[in-house]
Amino acid sequence: MNSENERPIVVWFRRDLRIDDHAALWHASRTGAPIIPLFIIDSELIATLPSDGAAFDFQAGALRELEDKLRLLGGKLLLLRGMVVDVHERIIRQFQPSALYFNRDYEPYALQRDERIGSLYRSREIDVRTFKDSVLLEPDEVLTGEGKPYVVFTPYANAWRKLPIPVPFGTPRRIVVPRFASEAIPGARELGKAVRIAEPIFRGGSGEAKKRWKWFLSHGLAGYEQGRDLPSIDGTSRMSGYLRFGTISVRKMWEDLAQAKCEMTDANSRGHRTNPTIRNRQSAIEKFSSELIWREFYTAVLFHFPRVVESNYRQEFDAMPWRINRKALDAWKEGRTGFPLVDAGMRQLNRTGWMHNRVRMVVASFLTKDLMHDWRAGARYFEEKLLDIDTAANNGGWQWAASTGVDPKPLRIFNPRLQAERYDPQGDYIRQYIPELRDVPARYIHAPHEMPPLVQEEAGCIIGKHYPAPIVDHRSASAAYKEQFMKLKRGSVTRVEE
Repeated sequence: MNSENERPIVVWFRRDLRIDDHAALWHASRTGAPIIPLFIIDSELIATLPSDGAAFDFQAGALRELEDKLRLLGGKLLLLRGMVVDVHERIIRQFQPSALYFNRDYEPYALQRDERIGSLYRSREIDVRTFKDSVLLEPDEVLTGEGKPYVVFTPYANAWRKLPIPVPFGTPRRIVVPRFASEAIPGARELGKAVRIAEPIFRGGSGEAKKRWKWFLSHGLAGYEQGRDLPSIDGTSRMSGYLRFGTISVRKMWEDLAQAKCEMTDANSRGHRTNPTIRNRQSAIEKFSSELIWREFYTAVLFHFPRVVESNYRQEFDAMPWRINRKALDAWKEGRTGFPLVDAGMRQLNRTGWMHNRVRMVVASFLTKDLMHDWRAGARYFEEKLLDIDTAANNGGWQWAASTGVDPKPLRIFNPRLQAERYDPQGDYIRQYIPELRDVPARYIHAPHEMPPLVQEEAGCIIGKHYPAPIVDHRSASAAYKEQFMKLKRGSVTRVEE
């Protein structure tokens, strides 16, 4: 075996740009056959994606690192541009492969594409093997006793936790590749994508992912349960971008969390049960683990109900009289609403390609509940700007915020001022992203329009000139939304959480 004269296996990389714990690559390497590590710049998909060019520069960096890692294994990356079907037909003609291996994707576009490509290979009597890789448990592995999908998170999570979780695969020691000529790895410029995100928060590939994950485990995890809600500090894992491009394995992350949990259990058994540090770390591990399960829950919802990409899960909301106000929408996008926490979040998004999760909920609630604007406009803007964009999580989060999705109870209308006072009490986060508010006294930082004229002058922030007055009254806007919601619910009682 390992002869270059053997028919090769094509390993098709997509959202899994790494060599460590890569299911398809691992299984292909175990056969001993030559391997063609393939990545396709999908011209059809590129043309339709709204993503900022920074996302394509991140992908280019991840691909360059993947290429370097493959070379260490004795391999090489074959990168080709074009329509996916055309590229695979070319691969079949040129290499006459024995098999196609790839890791499964659960988004509607990917499912249709992969079915097309699988049929193409099987029609030529070429074996097709697919693998679980981007999730720990697939959508059809976590079902109710009646074999139906869950649409409420808590029972889904309870069922999820009862199932066996796969352990990581290893890293191939060495692979053999046939000779081929590869195209250059394109970045945003080569793909004709403008870069408007000035300070991308995510950089690099698997090396940066491992570095960040190692830092989080040793420094960030212990304070995660409290710190995750404070946007002014580095209190979250910030692993979402690396998970999106698959530069780190979710299996390895789960294994590391399980190992950390075991260490805490061992510490308790040695008589340190009362140690608050250990208790906090245990609680943080459970909380972060739950966030990974939320990721899988939204993946399952999208898989089982693909219509939610463009439609309300709760179809009674098809009658919701959403407003279309271009001026208000633009103010929201640009961070000019007069609500500091909302504006800081949107400016963070526009500058870095990322937004703190607590703030994501606030800005989404503001667009849908205060401005009564269709959630789809917000979801599309996030798709354009977020470097960690995941269709399932983005859709699930927006429909949760709009009360149109699965498990939308209670009706949540976030008060942006109260949220800011609770989670950014001194306005540190607000000042970081809204320079015109940097010298505003703390007592007015969450409602600068309430500053007396003299204080405005002293702070160098004249409302209406340097920073806008609120574009909507939260109390009356909330009341209007509740009225419409109650009509749709036909008078049912709904508790409101602020």
